[in-house]
Amino acid sequence: MHTILNALHSYNRYLILAALVYVLFRSWSGWMGKKPFEKADNTASVALLGLAHLQLLLGLIQYFVTSAYTTGDMPVSDPWVRYFKMEHISGMILAVVLIQLGRTFSKKAQSDEEKHKKLAIYTTVATLIIVGMLAMKGLLFGTLASVAAAGQ
Repeated sequence: MHTILNALHSYNRYLILAALVYVLFRSWSGWMGKKPFEKADNTASVALLGLAHLQLLLGLIQYFVTSAYTTGDMPVSDPWVRYFKMEHISGMILAVVLIQLGRTFSKKAQSDEEKHKKLAIYTTVATLIIVGMLAMKGLLFGTLASVAAAGQ
């Protein structure tokens, strides 16, 4: 079960990264270009939010049920255990919260410029957290197995 969840969690990461790039492009260009907030902007932010919530669900199942890094008795002094048990989950939950807040605040904003602005700012910070958390362990475009094999 862990192998399937891990593969889904890993592949969904690429969908999220693509959605982040698209939402960032639409929101920043909409904000800076003073463009109207269109249906495509709304759809893109909904898709990103859905992917982020799916990723969070898959990650939480791994964290609490299937991962040897977080459910076993491995010591936190091990860098990979600390990363998955504390750093990764904290950063990613924060990123999902920011994606949710950006979506919520952009929906409540009155003007199109404010909608783009709120979406751009919150999504940018979430993206920096996601990329930073993955890049710090070489997981941005690699897998745990490939990173571990390269380190040996």
